[in-house]
Amino acid sequence: MIAPLLIGASAGLAAGAVMTFLSHIAPQFGAGNFIRDMDRPVFFSRELSRREAHYIGILMHLAFALLAGLLFAFALDRHWVPAFAFLPIVGWSFILFLVIGLILLPLEGHGFFGSKHDAWFPVDLLLTCLGWGGLFYLFMQLWIPR
Repeated sequence: MIAPLLIGASAGLAAGAVMTFLSHIAPQFGAGNFIRDMDRPVFFSRELSRREAHYIGILMHLAFALLAGLLFAFALDRHWVPAFAFLPIVGWSFILFLVIGLILLPLEGHGFFGSKHDAWFPVDLLLTCLGWGGLFYLFMQLWIPR
């Protein structure tokens, strides 16, 4: 039971790390539209510098990616997911899209019920979750014993 969970957590973390890397180099190749965060970064009622807030954001993103991979592997191990295939991972990505947009981001004042950066926010979030799902599928394919 430990091996599938470790594989899922590792694949989720690796997919999250690749997505973090891509999000940091994307503005260099994009249209030059940088999202400026106008909020005052606060963490447990302690004011943070922009750099501290950035690193905490990266850490939270990677922790969520690890947890998402771990939960999918757990569901797979318990046979709640019919099989390891691309369509269940797309479904899991859509569930993550809803959890992030409806629960996690509103906790920080963003998301579907908070302030949005632009009108394309839900599309961007969905594409990001699907990108994570695709990478997760590829990494799982590398590490699952056949």
